[in-house]
Amino acid sequence: MVFKEKEVIELSGGKKYIVAKSINQDDCWYYGLFEVNKEETEVRTELRIITTVSENGNIFIKNVKGKLAEELEIVFKEKLNID
Repeated sequence: MVFKEKEVIELSGGKKYIVAKSINQDDCWYYGLFEVNKEETEVRTELRIITTVSENGNIFIKNVKGKLAEELEIVFKEKLNID
């Protein structure tokens, strides 16, 4: 696993996110993130799901989209007890 739960990470564009939950499904790690403000004092409520991919010794972050994102969103919301 690359990210730890409750860790604040910065993605492209300078936006910061807190890792709310991580799950392993089909030998792949997925992370449920919430955007935080620059001071890390406020959390926005829109869930973002990412995964990490290793290619040629480098690790890349990819957004999860489509049907897989819909399925994972249900799992994350259940684990986080949110609607």
